[in-house]
Amino acid sequence: MKSSMTYPSHKEKIVKQTRFSRIKFGTSYMVLKKNYNHIKLRIWSSLLLFLVLSPYVFGQSPRQIVDSLLNSAQQENADETLAAIYGELGWTYAAINLDSAIYYGQLAVELSEKTGDQALLAQSYTDLGSGYLQKGQLQEASEVYLKSLEIREANRDSLGMAKVYNALGFILQRKYESDSAITYFLKALPIFEKEGALLNAATILNNIGVIYQNMSNYPKAIEFYERAAVMREAQKDFRNLIGSYANLGTTHKYLGNFDQAEEYFQKAIDLAIREDDPLNLAVSYRMYAFFLQEKGDMDRLEEVAQKGLEAARAVNALYEEATMEYALGVVENTKKNYKKAKEYLESAAEKFVSQGAEDDVFWPYLELITSFAALGDADSSRYYANLYQSTLRSKEEKAAKELTAELETKYQTALKDSQISEQQLQIRNKNFQLYGSLLMALVLGLVGYLLYKQQKLKNRQLEQEVELKEALAQIETQNKLQEQRLLIARDLHDNIGAQLTFIISSIENLKYFEPIKETLTPRYESIANFTKQTIRELRDTIWAMNSGAVTLEDLVGRVKNFIQQGKQSTDVKLEFVQEEGMDLSKKISSANSIQILRIVQEAVQNAVKYADASQIQVIFSLSENQLQFQVIDNGKGFDLEKVKAGNGLGNMQKRADEIEATLSVKSEIERGTEISLLLPL
Repeated sequence: MKSSMTYPSHKEKIVKQTRFSRIKFGTSYMVLKKNYNHIKLRIWSSLLLFLVLSPYVFGQSPRQIVDSLLNSAQQENADETLAAIYGELGWTYAAINLDSAIYYGQLAVELSEKTGDQALLAQSYTDLGSGYLQKGQLQEASEVYLKSLEIREANRDSLGMAKVYNALGFILQRKYESDSAITYFLKALPIFEKEGALLNAATILNNIGVIYQNMSNYPKAIEFYERAAVMREAQKDFRNLIGSYANLGTTHKYLGNFDQAEEYFQKAIDLAIREDDPLNLAVSYRMYAFFLQEKGDMDRLEEVAQKGLEAARAVNALYEEATMEYALGVVENTKKNYKKAKEYLESAAEKFVSQGAEDDVFWPYLELITSFAALGDADSSRYYANLYQSTLRSKEEKAAKELTAELETKYQTALKDSQISEQQLQIRNKNFQLYGSLLMALVLGLVGYLLYKQQKLKNRQLEQEVELKEALAQIETQNKLQEQRLLIARDLHDNIGAQLTFIISSIENLKYFEPIKETLTPRYESIANFTKQTIRELRDTIWAMNSGAVTLEDLVGRVKNFIQQGKQSTDVKLEFVQEEGMDLSKKISSANSIQILRIVQEAVQNAVKYADASQIQVIFSLSENQLQFQVIDNGKGFDLEKVKAGNGLGNMQKRADEIEATLSVKSEIERGTEISLLLPL
């Protein structure tokens, strides 16, 4: 699974003070509104011990807090008191069992509605929203949070509004709507700072860090994560400190700082175990598992994923269950336990679909293609291949439509503003003519005033025209980006689709060779090698798809990896030649990079298959204005005038034309062949 799937703090606890931390900051459940003081002593009489010992109780585990609250709920309480206890049970249970969290949250809402107390009802909606959010029911969470916000705005409860802003921002962040999410976070942050709610402020800093991480601005993300971690550690907010450590581990992973990443992941897991927090433990295992998967440490991954699956099932966290099952499916595919892998992957896909996690579900689909192909189930393999393609295509089309609609709205708004300005100008000119004829004494002053206004309006029109041009330029840029994505998607479809069809056909043909045992083994090996080649090409394509721009260093590294893999599968001497001291920091588009890689691969493969060469050289050179790849072999060569271009040369030429590069072929009989690709920078 690619790294972007880690979603580092999507399951992080929304920072909301427990009953005891509310007491610490002077905002307990009993201070729910200004005229609420007359019932304060009656509501908290059964919980007096916690009021006295709040610093100690704040350090209790979630299970200890739940036990205390359940004991209090069994006592004789007023409806307001019981509703407050149910709400606190709903929030605290979110770290232990999400179904129980939602159950008590609903009880709190029902009892609060019965009391008619709007402030208490707003808090109950917030507690229920926390349970929905942790379980991944984003629509239900959004609905109850908006109900809470409506009441809090009417009551002018600024601190409560800030908490709801934070929750809504977190929901939008889960939906990858970063612009809307950061708007809500920035609404909440100054309120928390003004009210001295430092733990809530720490959560805002953490969530802003997540957005920077999603934008691949990792140094900035680390800055905000570390600020949040320092604040949480100082406030002894250990449950949320778990999330900070896990986020720091993920960000250091993206930067390639694997030792630091390992340290932070282990800190998160150890702290979750110490605090007896199974939900954050499951989240930490999930993020650590993705780290191990990217490192390729399958033995360790299997152990961590099993532990993470147990922790996720303990709190019924469906998203965490799905990600752990996916990781175990990958492990089983690697171990060639395809039947067991299929069970894990199908279960993970089903859970992702049930939660609307469209950005995650196509990864199990991709692994299931391999599982079913290896099991000889051609129909199922083809079915999941089609599901993968359609899911990927839907995601790209949805993003393109949303962007186009947004730009179109901006364009129409700017156009209407321009028309209104023009109408206002015409009205002012008519007024000038009317009053000029009646008030000759004021003609000069009025003319000067109107000229000034007219010039100001024209300047505004010019500014709007510039904005319109910028909007159109942005649309054009996005169209080009969409073309690049479609090009990569086509490459993925053409290569992987054809090769998977070959794999399926080969497996089916094996049925007819059953009596000839000697022929089966080499056929299986051939299919396995072909499948590995398919996976490598898929990874190359996904690498290009995930990169807006690729450095020459990345491209050269891919070519070197291809050469190194080729050495293991052929007796031909393969050699990569590169001048020393070249600046490989320059970038080219992802579409160009994948086309260059495919041309080099095609040239080398053709030389290995047909040239009867003993040596093949791939030479890379770079100047200020162009880069060049040369593939030279010492094989038998061919006559360019007599040989008709087949699919190999034709495909290379087509790819070169698409990126406006120059492809040249030189060959002589018994003198070898040289293929050169020249791309202007």
